[in-house]
Amino acid sequence: MLKPGVWKKELFFEAPPANPFVRLYHWLSKNRVSLHLLNLPDSPTPQDAKIFERLMPHIRLSSGVYRSTFPRRFRDLDPVVNGVLAQTFPSSLQLLRVEDWAASTCLTSCEWAKTLFLVFPNSKFVASDILLFLVEIENLESGERFIFEPDGHPLQYVNPPFVIRMQPPEHRAVLLNRFLYLRAVRRWLRLADLRTVPASWEDPLSRDPVHRNGYRMRKLPLIHPEALHLAQNDARFLIRRQSVFDTLDDPCHAIRSMNIFNRAYFSEEQLALGARAVISSLLPGGIWIAGRTIREDPAAHEVTIFRKTDSGILDIVERVGPGSEIEPVALAVSRSLVSPSTP
Repeated sequence: MLKPGVWKKELFFEAPPANPFVRLYHWLSKNRVSLHLLNLPDSPTPQDAKIFERLMPHIRLSSGVYRSTFPRRFRDLDPVVNGVLAQTFPSSLQLLRVEDWAASTCLTSCEWAKTLFLVFPNSKFVASDILLFLVEIENLESGERFIFEPDGHPLQYVNPPFVIRMQPPEHRAVLLNRFLYLRAVRRWLRLADLRTVPASWEDPLSRDPVHRNGYRMRKLPLIHPEALHLAQNDARFLIRRQSVFDTLDDPCHAIRSMNIFNRAYFSEEQLALGARAVISSLLPGGIWIAGRTIREDPAAHEVTIFRKTDSGILDIVERVGPGSEIEPVALAVSRSLVSPSTP
């Protein structure tokens, strides 16, 4: 038994094609789409953006986490948040500093920033995530390529017409794919000296390819083309690599952390560490928007909007739905930061 893959845009169909042979290939290639298709042109078209959005569900990281992007996902939430910010900070504020943590593809960050800039023209908006790109290394002679995470975890081996999964590994029941997987592992180990990611790629807007000993290494952005375009054309909007457990060196006025600090992802201890990082990263009077999406179509969210008082304790400003499930954790952490002996 074998399963080929989708390794060029012409095979990336939105729906099963009419031709029975092509439809069979489409079925066999399900869930085996080469992520090198993320290599979009420097000036992507609306069609390129749609391809990007359709690729996202096919990305499974080595951690087992899937990426997702949905246009206008927070269209009902953004006006509520902007209203709270308008009530909290004067529009004449010299510089409103806002952060969107765990921003994934940064699309919802981009959409929020555009509405926020109408209320606060003098703003600095930073969208951040721990993983902003994947890497492709291609043998220029044979055309075979590997797709991997910047820290070296391989995700795919592509040798047309096959797209071989390396995380998770191909199952033994798919005999030819399993054979190609084992061969790919050996070849991957031989590339250890060639796959070091250049430091310049830490800049989200940098994507110059690197050539080494007959191989070409390219950056495959995980940032939505619309967000990249805004970052390239509006100095107020920045994209940065950051963990949600890192405290900012320069505290800001507002932080949004949607769909990340959830009990399904983290233990109570980890949630407390995340809450500590957020609270410590806010200025006195700062706003924290925490919550999760419980339904996509139509969108529904459970959100709590906190305000950090001058004493450092969190107050609840507003709730969307029943509020965030981590409310008790956030409130307890804020009290402990003010009085470490407080349970």
